[in-house]
Amino acid sequence: MSRRSYTRHIPDFRLVTFLAENGRSAAHMMSPWTKGVLLVMVILLVIVLTDLYLLLIMFAVVLTFYIIGRLPIRLLIGWYSLPVLFVVTLSVMFMFTEPGTIIADTRFFGIHIALTDKGVLLFVKLLVRALVVVTFSLAVFMTTKYSYIAHIASRTLPRTLANIFLLSYRFTFETSDEMSDVLDALHARSGNLAKGASKQTRLFAGIFGLAFVHAFERAERIAKAMEARGFSGEFPRYEKLPQPGPGGYCLIALAVLALGAVSYSRYVSNLFGW
Repeated sequence: MSRRSYTRHIPDFRLVTFLAENGRSAAHMMSPWTKGVLLVMVILLVIVLTDLYLLLIMFAVVLTFYIIGRLPIRLLIGWYSLPVLFVVTLSVMFMFTEPGTIIADTRFFGIHIALTDKGVLLFVKLLVRALVVVTFSLAVFMTTKYSYIAHIASRTLPRTLANIFLLSYRFTFETSDEMSDVLDALHARSGNLAKGASKQTRLFAGIFGLAFVHAFERAERIAKAMEARGFSGEFPRYEKLPQPGPGGYCLIALAVLALGAVSYSRYVSNLFGW
C-alpha cells in the first residue's frame, strides 16, 4: 500500500484502515466488543490511577497489545508528537504552581518561578496517561474493521450521534485528501515552506483554510450523492459482529475487577498501602 502523508506526526488514516481490514494478528481476531469495553476500562483506569508505577505498568501492557497486533512501532513514535505537545501545553500552566522541593527557580519580571519535584511528577503522570490512551485507541482502530466500528456505534449510540460519528470519520479522509492536494499544488508551483516565521504562518493559514473550504465543498457533493441514492439517515449493517469468547469475557472481568479495586482503594479505603 502506498502512503500519502506529508508528515510522520499525524496518523495516516488510510494506513490505519488498511491495517484494520487486512491484519491477521491475534489482536485482529479479538472480538470488537471486547476491545471496545477494554478501551472504556483503560480510559477509566488512567483517570482513577494516581500511582506512577501502576501507570507505567499500564503503558507497558497496552504497548504489548499494540505489538501483538503487528502494528508499526516506528510510526507510533512519530504519532506521539501530538499528544506530547498537548500535554506540554496543558501542564506548563500547572508545573510551576505545584508545591514541593524546588529543583530549579528563576525570576521573571520580578515574579519568582520555581519548578518542583511534584511539578515534574505531575507532568510525567499526565504524559503517561495520554500515551496509554493514545496507544490503546490507535491499536483498537488499527485492528478493528470499519464495518465493526460502525456496527458498535449504531448499537451503543443514539442514532443521531452514531451518524455524526460515522460521517465525521468519513470526512476525515476528505480533509486529509484535500490537504494533500493543496500541498501537491504548492510543491508543483515551486512553493517553499522554509520561510520566515511570519510568512510561513500566513502560508500555512492559507493552506489549512483552502483545504477545509475544498473539503466542505466535497463533503456537500458526497451528501447530495448519498441523498440521490436514497440515504435515509441510517447506515446498513452487512456483517455480523463476532461476540466475545471465554478469553474475552475473562479480560473484561479482570479489567472490571482492577477498576473496582483501584477505585475502592482511592475513594473509600486504602487496600494496598499506596
